[in-house]
Amino acid sequence: MIPKEVEPPQKKSKLPPPPTFHHQPCLSFSSLPNDITLNCFARIPKSYYPKISLVSKTFRSLLSSSELYAARSQMGTTEICLYICLEYSTEYFPPSSRWFSLFEKPKRSLTDGRTKEKSSGNLLVPIPNHSPPPPPPHASSTIMVGSQIYVFGGPLDDNIRRYTSAVRVYDCRMKTWRNLPSMKMERFYASACVHDDKIYVMGGCMARSEHLSLFEMFDIKTQTWKTLPPNPDLNVRLGCRKVRKIGMVHEKIYVKTEFELRDWVYDVKEKKWSFADMGLGVNWRSSWCVIDNVMFSYSRFMRCVWYDLKSGTWKDVRGLEVLKKYRSFSYAHNGSVVELVNYGGKLVIIWDRFERRGRSQNKNIWCAVVALERIHEGFWGKIEWFDVVHTVPKSYEFLRCLPVSV
Repeated sequence: MIPKEVEPPQKKSKLPPPPTFHHQPCLSFSSLPNDITLNCFARIPKSYYPKISLVSKTFRSLLSSSELYAARSQMGTTEICLYICLEYSTEYFPPSSRWFSLFEKPKRSLTDGRTKEKSSGNLLVPIPNHSPPPPPPHASSTIMVGSQIYVFGGPLDDNIRRYTSAVRVYDCRMKTWRNLPSMKMERFYASACVHDDKIYVMGGCMARSEHLSLFEMFDIKTQTWKTLPPNPDLNVRLGCRKVRKIGMVHEKIYVKTEFELRDWVYDVKEKKWSFADMGLGVNWRSSWCVIDNVMFSYSRFMRCVWYDLKSGTWKDVRGLEVLKKYRSFSYAHNGSVVELVNYGGKLVIIWDRFERRGRSQNKNIWCAVVALERIHEGFWGKIEWFDVVHTVPKSYEFLRCLPVSV
């Protein structure tokens, strides 16, 4: 009898048994205290806020709170954001203004300098209505200082258009108004610029006296007004007309009036007026801005120029030739370049163009962001991106573009 084969016993494993984990429930990010959540949000670029706001109502509330912007300011994570105000009007309704902000999509698609391969994804996004709302920034009587919008004189809003000496300031972070000491002159569509914590205001007055100063300066630190020396020739010629724009370059304020062909310069240190033959009647017709003490302007033919103080001539900014392909079909002033803005040291160019599709009467608002590089004795502009950021009816009006620190 053959015995059955006995299977050898299995070898016992010398490995220890697998460990047993006691899982604990994970805490959700939304369950953190609001102050910690705000601290986290303050470190994130604002370009990510639209997607974060979709998570919950709590996140949307925190992202629009004044506490968040206070935290960003304290941490030094503030960014420059473009606030743009447009005005819409129809034959049935009075004009109404609406605020937008420029949303730059993270990891945007750049252009190759010759052709546009696809949309950048950058858009003008409506700013939620606040109570009280920011002012409609008519003319250049509205300027930006940090995160605060200063409004000098009239018009007060879309419906109240009168001369006034009132000065108001709107805090974009706190979303609150406050009144400042009134100007010495009543103004309507004045012009203003800021330098070294001082705001200079002129124009928009009814007075024609050559001995009456139409030029004032507001000290932000002391909250006081000071009258500056008048320009007799400018007072008589200007009268109630508007000063188109003023800007500070190397301690000198350059003045462009609405109707005058002559340009004026006020030396802040010497406290003297002088005449400047700069040819600004043509180049400043559309818009201009100052970046690092250099004046940049744009003509209606999409020619970007800068002013050389040494030679006293306007010179082209090279590298922007591709933009001419997308210029407006209209050569009228209100149908070409709309605005030129100092965007944290970069140049922003905004213009509109009719949408040529069928019988459409809409306009596309175009925006280009240009990084400036000084080369030899000129400037080279590197286009970071340009694209259509909004579509509007042809009857719209571009009121203002303001760089806000948020």
